[in-house]
Amino acid sequence: MTDDAGPRPLPDYERPPLVESVVGVQFDRVPGLSTAHFAAFWTTLDSEQWPTVVDANLLAAQVERFDESSKWAKAVQLRALQQHPGCRVQIKNSDSDRMIQVQNGRFHFNWLGRGGGVYPRYESVRSEFSVLWTRFLQFVSTRYSIDLRPNQWEVTYVNQIPKGTVWNTPADWSFFRPLGGVPTMAGTIEGESFGGEWHFVIPPQRGRLHIAWQHGREEGDGQHEQPQEYVRLTLTARGPTEPKYDPIAAVLSGLDFGRQTIVRSFRELMSDAANQYWGLKNA
Repeated sequence: MTDDAGPRPLPDYERPPLVESVVGVQFDRVPGLSTAHFAAFWTTLDSEQWPTVVDANLLAAQVERFDESSKWAKAVQLRALQQHPGCRVQIKNSDSDRMIQVQNGRFHFNWLGRGGGVYPRYESVRSEFSVLWTRFLQFVSTRYSIDLRPNQWEVTYVNQIPKGTVWNTPADWSFFRPLGGVPTMAGTIEGESFGGEWHFVIPPQRGRLHIAWQHGREEGDGQHEQPQEYVRLTLTARGPTEPKYDPIAAVLSGLDFGRQTIVRSFRELMSDAANQYWGLKNA
């Protein structure tokens, strides 16, 4: 929806707590598409820019349904994973801040910022993904006569919020509005930890926003760094692609919509104080 002034600008932060972002596409599985094909794709990349490749466990298929079957989605995904043996190939760049992930049914691109890197912004990540996704489509089409059919787009933002920033104790977790802090009753119980998930439909059934909250700790090196307590807040937007569009435009359009959903939701779900701490520009 727009008003006389045009579309609302997206929230923008000077110091977002983002440590990883993922943009990706799920496509219909192709019989016979295997790790050997993905290894061949890796050889088409610049070996100095993308020197590292490792195997990882398969990601389960995800389908955002809006009927009774959605309640049993996880059980269905587990069964599907067992029926399709194989592996996911992860290709990292020389700076270890970018990663391509590909398996039969998935193609993802990660920005990895856990080492303290500055987020290059969505537009840059989207552009890099677009180049690689286009290249992969052309590779499987030209070399193996395979035409991939995207069925779902997916965007994930991983935020790591250390203790001592917008919170010091679980009682301060009210900075995240849905949680409202961990209850404490003086002399009876004292909040210690919490982990949980929230799931939201993006109307009118255009997809879902999934939010996961994890309370954890990173161990220090024992000499210079002390263990650091943190909250990891992961937001994933996911929805079906439009079949009438081509495999590139359909995915990019979905990614843009997912990104908008995540950043607008993040702003509204955070307290004013937290948004100010992270430097929200257009409050």
